Amino acid sequence: MGKIFHKNSVYIFLLRIFILLSDLIGLNLIIWFFQVLLGYKFIVNYNYQELNWLIFSFNFSWIFLSYFFKTYIKSFQIIYNLKSTFNLFIVHSFINVLIINFFFYSLIEFKIILFYAVSVVLFLPLSRYFISFYLNKLDKTIHLRKRVSILGNGPLYPKLFEYLNSEDSGFKLVPILPKISAEKVNLEIFINAINLAKKHDVTEIYSTITPVDDNMHIRVVHLAENEFIRFKFVPDFNVVLKNHFKVRVKSQVLEVNYTREPLEELDNRIRKRFFDLLVSSLVIILILSWLYPIIALLIKLDSKGSVLFKQLRSGRKNKPFVCLKFRTMIPNEEQDSKQATKNDYRFTKFGTFLRKTNLDELPQFINVFLGQMSVIGPRPHMLNHTKQYGELVDSYMQRHFIKPGISGWAQINGLRGNLDQKMMELRVKYDLHYIKNWSVWSDIDIMYKTFIITLVGDDNAY
Repeated sequence: MGKIFHKNSVYIFLLRIFILLSDLIGLNLIIWFFQVLLGYKFIVNYNYQELNWLIFSFNFSWIFLSYFFKTYIKSFQIIYNLKSTFNLFIVHSFINVLIINFFFYSLIEFKIILFYAVSVVLFLPLSRYFISFYLNKLDKTIHLRKRVSILGNGPLYPKLFEYLNSEDSGFKLVPILPKISAEKVNLEIFINAINLAKKHDVTEIYSTITPVDDNMHIRVVHLAENEFIRFKFVPDFNVVLKNHFKVRVKSQVLEVNYTREPLEELDNRIRKRFFDLLVSSLVIILILSWLYPIIALLIKLDSKGSVLFKQLRSGRKNKPFVCLKFRTMIPNEEQDSKQATKNDYRFTKFGTFLRKTNLDELPQFINVFLGQMSVIGPRPHMLNHTKQYGELVDSYMQRHFIKPGISGWAQINGLRGNLDQKMMELRVKYDLHYIKNWSVWSDIDIMYKTFIITLVGDDNAY
């Protein structure tokens, strides 16, 4: 069901999954209650060999019919969803009575049908209310919904407000930005909006006012993205659009995005996470389980110090995490500030081999398994390097919109090692190309090429 099923919102995705499971569990428990606890025979003249088929038919037909009634796909405002669900319930009940009567030559007592109908009619709205209530409580703690705000005013403002504030949108509207008319547009207004959004954990700003020219437009977008905030402009339909924008229509509102990233979509993030879990699990079980003790022993025999080198690196949205590597250097005071250079005096003998073969990075599959990194993505940098290049290189911070990777598009194109400004600008260019053109197949391709480069050797690996 793809994008329609989840609407790119973790909240909507979980809401629909939980309600589907709740419906199936609840309907089966209601039948079991009347069948066992009250001592009624739900089906007359059936045998136990047929029971499994009946249970399968009951549950499969509910799921199958729900697709046609769009019960778990369409609007999820409770009153509209219940209408669809009750229609589904009526058709489902009718079909299953026919199946029992004509295929199993059995009958259902009328009083059981009546009790079942009353119980289901009471159960369905209650289950939806409680699931929605508790997910909303959970959302306040871990932000299942994207926090969004609206900047501007005008005739589009009420439509946009209604859409973003609805339960069905999957967003949490945070009304912190002022209502400003198009006549008062200047750069300071946008900068203040970005600062307010950052203060209140808002991740997207929808603006009904637009910058006066392309230069201001690009500057606003870059300033917002440096704070990991998406700035989306919602102009009138008769605005002339430039060809570098992506246009989408949402709830009768035109949305203009400056950039498009596949990993903004939840189904793509799920695919990437599944790929990461699969690969990291295989590496940990099949390789690290026996290779780790061997490498650990050789590191200990080669030099004093810990087996693992743990260093804070910049993760997704610039949140620091402890990046794991096999130790390749003697303990030194510059290990958290100075990058390794070719023939670095700090390398141990065995450490040089580990770095040349990339075996020093194997523990990062543990970071991947824990969700701190991805198998493929922009390489994570030390915190001081992130701060330094965030100020020097345009769009540098945009690479932190996704998780860092063990290998990446920049690395297989020879952009390793040297971290001077020109090299970093090239890395950023390649990293952003990867982010904007991501696919599962691109990850597989990069992983395969990384493996080949590791086998034949890489002059930039040191």
